[in-house]
Amino acid sequence: IAPGGGRIRGTFPPSIPIMVSRNGKEFVSNGERNVRAGTQYKVTTARDTLDIRLNELDKGSWVMFELPGFTEAASGKELDSLDALQMAETTSYFKNDEALWVKVVSSGDIPGRGQGQPPGQGESLTVSR
Repeated sequence: IAPGGGRIRGTFPPSIPIMVSRNGKEFVSNGERNVRAGTQYKVTTARDTLDIRLNELDKGSWVMFELPGFTEAASGKELDSLDALQMAETTSYFKNDEALWVKVVSSGDIPGRGQGQPPGQGESLTVSR
């Protein structure tokens, strides 16, 4: 993955699809999907919970997700508006009556970040209905 990019990954049973959309294009996720840092995605699924994991992102890079029907994030800071979420510099979330919005900010999981240093675990966040 090029600098400024990332990967969302997880292991999901194939029975309940996850749809990821951006700019009018929709993709079925098979448990791992490349995403671009600094972008926003809409994620729709009938699943009750969803684990979001981002890795291979430069420190401070972020990806935002709109999750219709979801109401809880297991970690991150709750913010009181979408504007505040867009300005956040740490992993945070905002919820309204229609969706949960999460912004996952990287702490610097960079492959090959130093001689003999493996990449970190990345950032993760679990959301639920």
